[in-house]
Amino acid sequence: MENHNSLKRSSDQMSSSTPLDVGSDGLDHAVHDPSSSTSAKNFNPRKYQLKVFEVAKKRNTIAVLETGAGKTMIAVMLIKDIAQAIKSNGQKKLIIFLAPTVHLVHQQYDVIKINTDCKVEEYYGAKGVDEWTLDCWKKEINQNDVLVMTPQILLDVLRKAFLRLEMVCFIIIDECHHATKNHPYAKIMKEFYHKSNSKPKVFGMTASPVVRKGVSSVMDCEGQISELESILDSQVYTIGDRTEMEVYVPSAVGSCKFYDQSSFNSLNLKTKMEISWSKFDVSLSKLQGSVQNSYKDMDDKHKTLRKQLSNYHAKILYCLDELGLICAYEAVKVCLENVPNAQDECEIYRESSLQCKYFLEEILCIIGGSLPLGML
Repeated sequence: MENHNSLKRSSDQMSSSTPLDVGSDGLDHAVHDPSSSTSAKNFNPRKYQLKVFEVAKKRNTIAVLETGAGKTMIAVMLIKDIAQAIKSNGQKKLIIFLAPTVHLVHQQYDVIKINTDCKVEEYYGAKGVDEWTLDCWKKEINQNDVLVMTPQILLDVLRKAFLRLEMVCFIIIDECHHATKNHPYAKIMKEFYHKSNSKPKVFGMTASPVVRKGVSSVMDCEGQISELESILDSQVYTIGDRTEMEVYVPSAVGSCKFYDQSSFNSLNLKTKMEISWSKFDVSLSKLQGSVQNSYKDMDDKHKTLRKQLSNYHAKILYCLDELGLICAYEAVKVCLENVPNAQDECEIYRESSLQCKYFLEEILCIIGGSLPLGML
């Protein structure tokens, strides 16, 4: 890779041709609203989408664009371009689209299917793919051009040698900032991509390449970005002129609510929360001990889940001490929204994920019981 300053890369570094008509609708809404996705056939890329597209055609790229900027539609443009090249060469090569959750797999599958002429299929745990044989995967590979799946499925298939990375010409990695530490994204790249003699092209998509804790300076940001670039063998690309993007990408609107301070028995409340946390931590520990797996992946996931439960507990206590009952109550609701969706995981891990949810629901009831009537 070229050794540039990651934070200064922008559209000004590359000249871009504009082979398509530029319209007003970059169709970021098509990605989020299935009811409107049928109109995506009339997709007219915006200028900034064309700039990212032109750069990504020339080199492996991590596109950093806000949520709602239409990153998926750039990926669709690349899929169509590469699929045409494959067809012209008469070769059988796969395009793989990776998304970190089953919900995103469904969402991106729909968008790709509607906007391309490729044969597309989606894969996730609930389809029973963990039990598929080599013949099952051979059939899928022969029948389809684009495979949309969660990264754990691709990692498992590669480890079983049901699919070789040499058969893939293009990988799109949605929410690619997750490609760190023991995440399946990072394992795919380290165990297979970097060891391959025939590497596929890579296109990563994220709203923010810097997500981990401990970022306190520009140097820290550059370090995290450089690490992500190294793992994904790609270069971060951002838009320099944001004028057009600001017209189409919605901005968050803040609102303030004020409450009178509520008197409550802090010690009694914290004791109840501590008892609840200890109870559920023990449950997770027992579930973790019952897991038998060929790889450390599942054990690592359980450790992460237990750590997450502890972090939830600590954050809620902090809100209770520093911000009061209402903020602590709202913090629990935010934590509930972020409990991992384990629908496509094994039964024991699904149960562990449910335990985290039950803990937060119990804490919500405990704190809610201390709020004066009519406060919520």
